[in-house]
Amino acid sequence: MTALRAFTFPRSTASLDPMLDTIFNDFFNTVSKSSFANVAQKSNYPRVDIKENRESVTIDATVPGLSKEDINIDYDNGYLTVSAEKQAGTETGDFVHREIHRSAFSRSFSVDESIYEVNKISADLLTGILSITIPKKEEAVQPLPKKISIN
Repeated sequence: MTALRAFTFPRSTASLDPMLDTIFNDFFNTVSKSSFANVAQKSNYPRVDIKENRESVTIDATVPGLSKEDINIDYDNGYLTVSAEKQAGTETGDFVHREIHRSAFSRSFSVDESIYEVNKISADLLTGILSITIPKKEEAVQPLPKKISIN
């Protein structure tokens, strides 16, 4: 199990009942079999995939229409935060249906500094996917399985 947890802090309207949201999330996170059971998701943007291998964890976030200048990635006191302020395309009009996300966002991920090399976090942006890689410390990397020969 990794020590990376995702939290969402929306900058728009707050949930009607945050206490019930927390109770609901805590209950389902407890019964989840996922390594990332402690995800407090109060917004669905940006959606993320979190992948782990022996050497690192990678967070892939969907950020369509944003350039690297629009995105902020900060690490402070155990939290990696991805945010953007871009408000382009917020024009009013005669919309019949609207699903394109145009508001600011902020997602934070709790990072255990005893496991991860926070000074070596890197990020790439390619075709609307922001990939953030957090390498593990050498002592946290699990050894490869040992092959046992049969006599």
